[in-house]
Amino acid sequence: MGEMSLEAFSALLERPGRTLLEAERALRKLLAPVTDSPQFEAAELLAAACGVSRSEILLGGGFPPDERKRASLLSMTGRRLNREPLQYILGRWDFYGRPFYVGEGVLIPRPDTEVLMETVLRGLSDVRSPRVLELCGGSGCLAVTLSLERPDAEVWSVEKSEAAYAYLVKNNEALGGAVHAVLGDAFVLDTVEGDFDCILANPPYLSAQDMAELEPELAYEPEMALYGDRDGLYFYRRLSKLWPPRLKTGGLFAYEVGVHQADAVGAMLREAGLKTICQTPDYSGIMRVVTARK
Repeated sequence: MGEMSLEAFSALLERPGRTLLEAERALRKLLAPVTDSPQFEAAELLAAACGVSRSEILLGGGFPPDERKRASLLSMTGRRLNREPLQYILGRWDFYGRPFYVGEGVLIPRPDTEVLMETVLRGLSDVRSPRVLELCGGSGCLAVTLSLERPDAEVWSVEKSEAAYAYLVKNNEALGGAVHAVLGDAFVLDTVEGDFDCILANPPYLSAQDMAELEPELAYEPEMALYGDRDGLYFYRRLSKLWPPRLKTGGLFAYEVGVHQADAVGAMLREAGLKTICQTPDYSGIMRVVTARK
């Protein structure tokens, strides 16, 4: 095929008789310099822009003779070549088997965060009608999932960013969750009332060095959802001092943490008077979740 450029890709799409499979192979080559998963991303972009399934792509059906679909695919491809995250381009991303709306202003759900969800669900398995508070709610992927997995739970989620809060509300409504969404500051105890069986958070935890070494895609995501001050631990320090008194006896406190942060965060929870400090690894073996009990 030789070198592939966006112009060459556009010309291929204009060629009579071109097939979806030809378009996918060309798009795969075009995306190779910007992703480790060009085949996956090519199929995702084709499916989203052209309204086709992966099986239709593999079977080599004809490329839709629709100028708007061709223009949409070229636009989406150009955005991806500029290193905009695939998730933002698609407008949705799966978390725990459900599609969540995402876009500018909200953190993209990650597979690592599913470990936090699994840990919380296990930790609440013996609690009837638990009352749960999520801090730094973002897209709502955790709170909404918890609400759907445990319909008996009373779930609250606090988010400070108006842009992210809009996604939290939208996802809750779209997926049929029952989350009590609150536009407010996680550092203000009066934001929500009462005590909880579980308090969880996936707060910003990148350090100054992490921020300086960000991949281009991460630069599109909101800094306030990523940056945890110089050492990445600012939110853990403050939240670990503020919220443990609002846990019921036996209640669970659960954090997602960054690489090499688990020991420091566990020490903060211990200093706050919590017990049974546990660490849980993600799918890569990195200690990703820290929990404690009151």
